Amino acid sequence: MEVLVALLGLLLVVGTMVIDDDPSATDGGPDATSTPSGTSSSTPSTTSPTSTPSDSPSATLTPTPDCEPDLALVDPDATPEARCLAQTLDEWRRTGVMGVGQQLNVSTSDYLAPLRRLEPQRVALVGFDLEELAKADTFGFEHPPVEKLLELAADGVVLTASWHTANPATGKDSFDVSWRDLDALLDPETPQAEAFWSDYDAKLDLLRRLQTGEDGRFQPAAVLFRPLHEANGDWFWWSAPDPATYRALWAEMQDHAAEAGVHNIVWGWSANARTHDEIIDPMTLVPELVDLVGLDSYDPVTDDGPPGLDLTGLAELAAAHPRAAIAETGPHGSKDGAWDPRVIAESALAAGLRPTYALLWFDDGNGKDGFTGRKQIASLRGGRAWLATCPDGLCPLS
Repeated sequence: MEVLVALLGLLLVVGTMVIDDDPSATDGGPDATSTPSGTSSSTPSTTSPTSTPSDSPSATLTPTPDCEPDLALVDPDATPEARCLAQTLDEWRRTGVMGVGQQLNVSTSDYLAPLRRLEPQRVALVGFDLEELAKADTFGFEHPPVEKLLELAADGVVLTASWHTANPATGKDSFDVSWRDLDALLDPETPQAEAFWSDYDAKLDLLRRLQTGEDGRFQPAAVLFRPLHEANGDWFWWSAPDPATYRALWAEMQDHAAEAGVHNIVWGWSANARTHDEIIDPMTLVPELVDLVGLDSYDPVTDDGPPGLDLTGLAELAAAHPRAAIAETGPHGSKDGAWDPRVIAESALAAGLRPTYALLWFDDGNGKDGFTGRKQIASLRGGRAWLATCPDGLCPLS
């Protein structure tokens, strides 16, 4: 629990929940997501962020070019920014490079530290969670995350968002599996549906602010949105669902976004690596309409075996959906940051895969539980050196 003093002189007592989106990606245990942000091994800095949000009038903004991705987006009314985001992903895929991404915890005041510590190197993608972004919006940060995300996008960084939505029946976090009746969400008369869709509408409002560039003050931005991820596991309230119900819910979310006028979404979907029998085949849950598929896979450093990622299932996903990525990756249980990120490309190439990108998480604990630990690129011993071999955050896959 942190105590934050807002800039307007109001004392805000804020509980910032760190969401570590790498559940049992290798062992099937619960995701380590409730670690207080103070346990991060990233040292807070008083240095200002790399750039300061501005109030640029719309007349000074550069028009978005007319982009044509190799693969049409599932939203026929996708914004120019969404088409350009997809075109960027297609260019990476076509030219044989892997974009390097860094997840941020935007609900902490020093949320830019993982990027600042990498300078002058830069990443190609930045990830965030909509639940954390909603909380940050109430904290009165000096540099509002929505504005900073818009600046990053204007600088050519691809934005990708997950959504650890609360259990709509209990109000508890996404790891509360005491209720998991997805059918109830498709019945508008149920209280669970009312809670879920109200929450979703609030998150769509955040995406709409990116779509409009905060009402024209910034360049509009698109987001690779990855909701209801890792459903083939058993640690989220939406996981292990009936496949038909899950796909129907996904389709309803897409329709709902379109009806709300939110068209800056590139729809991404990711499963968990099949590392034990309780994790079901990802192919059984792939939504009918999706722009990108991915696999979340973490390397447990406590294992006796050599470093490596289990990418079981990604080849099958990529065969059906050419835009494919390692949507989350890094070490599990790293206390000292000794894990070598070169393992990512090595594991992919060994499996005959060329992922569009790979996203690493942020530091989220001391690693004693086997899941948390040092994860962000700058905290890995070879992280900065590795990124230096990837110009503009693009690693050659050769």
